[in-house]
Amino acid sequence: MVTTAARRLHEVGFYRSDAEFGALIVPFVEEGLAAGDPVIIGYDARKASLLRSWVSDPGAVTFITDSSLYSTPAGAIASYWQLFERHAAAGATQIRIAGDVPHEGIGGRFAGWDCYESAINTVWDQFPIWSRCLYDAGTAAPRVLDIAQRTHPRVVLPSGLYQPSRRYQDPAVFEPLPPDPDPLERLVPALVLADPSAFQARQAVTSIGYGRLADAILPDLVIGVSEAVSNAWRHGRPPVMVRIWTASGRMLVRVHDTGPGPGSPLAGLAPAWAGPGLHGAGLWLIRMLGLDATLIRSRDGFTVRLAAGQPGVQAGHLRAAH
Repeated sequence: MVTTAARRLHEVGFYRSDAEFGALIVPFVEEGLAAGDPVIIGYDARKASLLRSWVSDPGAVTFITDSSLYSTPAGAIASYWQLFERHAAAGATQIRIAGDVPHEGIGGRFAGWDCYESAINTVWDQFPIWSRCLYDAGTAAPRVLDIAQRTHPRVVLPSGLYQPSRRYQDPAVFEPLPPDPDPLERLVPALVLADPSAFQARQAVTSIGYGRLADAILPDLVIGVSEAVSNAWRHGRPPVMVRIWTASGRMLVRVHDTGPGPGSPLAGLAPAWAGPGLHGAGLWLIRMLGLDATLIRSRDGFTVRLAAGQPGVQAGHLRAAH
């Protein structure tokens, strides 16, 4: 077994073919196996199959092909955290991970994952993590490649050489992508609540959502809106406004107050149990739910936008509920 000093690295590589992908990932895995490091891979079934065929001992690699790992940014951070705790408790001095965050180039949505890529530069600092993030430069959108360059301090090339990312932004000054517009917001809201209590907001979402959202989805939205309203009263400034839009199989809720919001766009991504006094637990809970959660800062205040149901509904196909 080869022993090396533990490193805390978050690096990115770009490829345009399976051959270049292999050149970037196989040495990373093989060197980890030779050193006795836990190696955790979070790729889809096709890439996992390729890697199994390439490496010398695929049985020594932990493959996570369940797409639920990357269901939400906060959920991915928490799931990895629990894995890291187990490996660290077992004596691991270096842990290697690689995986694909969702984006449109691989059939997902990138919204929110820009903040994830920035957050993991610091959120796992207590663990000896070497993370290698690989992006297909032929399919990833320009904004995804831009974020990849701004959230990784080091770039690894298919040749095996490294270079610093000249565009890297420290998490303290990271500039997230502007929020994607939601077509539902072009319509007249189904309901507007001025200065509601959390209880009143829960009642409204439950009443409007019943029969429109699946039974498995509606409770998450009710909890998320309740937490957002409670946070607005606890940490923001009145007035607190709640706007609700609906369509068949989909709901969107905006909770707005006139306060500045949390100081960082990365707020709520670290597990609540990781910090003293459960600071930021409300935002973390919101980010852990099965919702499309967006934090929006503007000149007139702070908004938590929560969407549930089928994404990608076109505004022209929608009709406001009354």
